[in-house]
Amino acid sequence: MLENALYIVPTPIGNLSDITLRAVEVLKEATLIAAEDTRHSKILLDSLNIHGKKMLSCHDHNEQERVQKIIDEVRNGGSVALISDAGTPLINDPGYKLVTICVKENVMVIPLPGPCALITALEGSGLPTDKFMFLGFFPVKERELEESLKRLEHADYTAVFYESPRRITSTVAQIAAILPERKIAICRELTKTFESFYRLKASEAPAFLAASPDRIKGEFVVIIGSSENDQQDTVIDSKLTSALIELTKTAPLKQVVGVLSELCGVKKNTLYEYALKIKNRAEE
Repeated sequence: MLENALYIVPTPIGNLSDITLRAVEVLKEATLIAAEDTRHSKILLDSLNIHGKKMLSCHDHNEQERVQKIIDEVRNGGSVALISDAGTPLINDPGYKLVTICVKENVMVIPLPGPCALITALEGSGLPTDKFMFLGFFPVKERELEESLKRLEHADYTAVFYESPRRITSTVAQIAAILPERKIAICRELTKTFESFYRLKASEAPAFLAASPDRIKGEFVVIIGSSENDQQDTVIDSKLTSALIELTKTAPLKQVVGVLSELCGVKKNTLYEYALKIKNRAEE
């Protein structure tokens, strides 16, 4: 028996077997299903042998208008299942406005765990998952894209983006131009037949994608490793560490980093971040 509540129900992003038993139960018992696209969702419901459900469209353009109908359904003793076309509602999908108003109106909201493209991509990326930020789709405008990538130059977290097949080539070219040494993962068609993980350095990605038209088909999650992840590949030996410690006693840090970077062939950014860590440890 369901609670009188709004249920947030994740649905498969590709493989229909990924739907949870609990999600199926909620979809069967809900008195109303609020779907991003009712025609698309009916295909899923038919595959689950769920028929005759009362459905209501709830998408970016009508979400505000649908809120009261959904709240009324719950308050009249019903239960509403909110679903998007694929994955978890609210994660770059409709639902935020609805949930916000339900919370304000003291309508119970029950979220279910389940399929989510960004989490699936992170799991298989081979990049650090202890600290990450999901940033939605890459900006469409070139200048905004450039600015968003430049903000990642010193990021200490893994950045996760969605991208369309139409824009993946140009977006990856920009990543290669601005963050050439950064490790990235291009995750394509997750959970589907042609699921692919391309794990490589950003500078290598444009040529890799151009080598086969199949590599730019489907929906993408692009993951960009942190600047710290880059630094893990650079070995800073004990002599260089000693030089940093001694020279910074009598000279500005930036000046010392500039000289040692030139002499030892270590990137300035890498050396500067390393020097700051040494300094912070010494002050603790």
